[in-house]
Amino acid sequence: MFNLRRPFATFIFTLYLVSCQSQKCERIQIGQEFYKRSLIASIDGYPTGIVIDPKTDNILFILHKKNYTKGIHILKYGSLGIKELPIGDDVIGQCIGIDSANNIVYIGTNQGLVTFDSSKGEVSTDRPIGDDDIRSIFIDKTDNQMYIATGVGHEIFIFINGSSAVKRYEKVPKAYSFVLDSKGNSFHEYIDGKIYFYPIDLFEPIQYKGFTRELKYIIGLNNNDEAIVAVKGSLYKLTTTSILPKRIGELGFKITGMAFDRKNNIIIGTKGKIYRYKAVDNNDPCPSDDYFMTGI
Repeated sequence: MFNLRRPFATFIFTLYLVSCQSQKCERIQIGQEFYKRSLIASIDGYPTGIVIDPKTDNILFILHKKNYTKGIHILKYGSLGIKELPIGDDVIGQCIGIDSANNIVYIGTNQGLVTFDSSKGEVSTDRPIGDDDIRSIFIDKTDNQMYIATGVGHEIFIFINGSSAVKRYEKVPKAYSFVLDSKGNSFHEYIDGKIYFYPIDLFEPIQYKGFTRELKYIIGLNNNDEAIVAVKGSLYKLTTTSILPKRIGELGFKITGMAFDRKNNIIIGTKGKIYRYKAVDNNDPCPSDDYFMTGI
């Protein structure tokens, strides 16, 4: 005899598995992809200036507590703890840049530029720039050139031939944050608190419309060479074909730091937490967590 109940029971069991998976895997859509969110660090304060070492997957960030900066910290991949880098009591770390081609971590401080050797855990002075303090660092992956913004005016300079000599970057004279895509298009927040793009084939920057005046936007390049802006709790994609930014995600909390790793994951910082948004594969709708949740 045929068992007419078996297909129905199988169908119910399948629905149960799907239901369990959906409850276990809270997914969020960012752009055209889905991500699973995992808490990888609980911190007393909030992180900014997040960067990821592509060779080690270590996360570096600046820790802030209330009205002061606590210092540069590193969360090593798979670690159970967060460590503060030994920069010095009278030196304030203000930004981080990673030269992945030469395996160098640069830290911009109020007293110049220093390097961090992750293998030795040591900080050394490098490329001193007089009394100018370093407010932001961007390293172009296409030619490995390093751009820095210095002083209260956030003037942008570019290093000459990998030496300690710098020259002013005339195309974007001043900016709070600044990135260049592989085509040479620049995206930056000018000191007027507005976001601009400067296409390689034009002679002046163009302002994006639709943003309210928000100082300190967070701008980064994802793995697709796209400029992504985080402001308040939203993520936007910027292009050179439209003056209107495209909203691609809403995270539901104030974003204080953002970075993209080599595996197409997104690291997001907010008050008290650092999250990782792991890209979901259609063949693996519930990716495992390979970070140990840590705290500081």
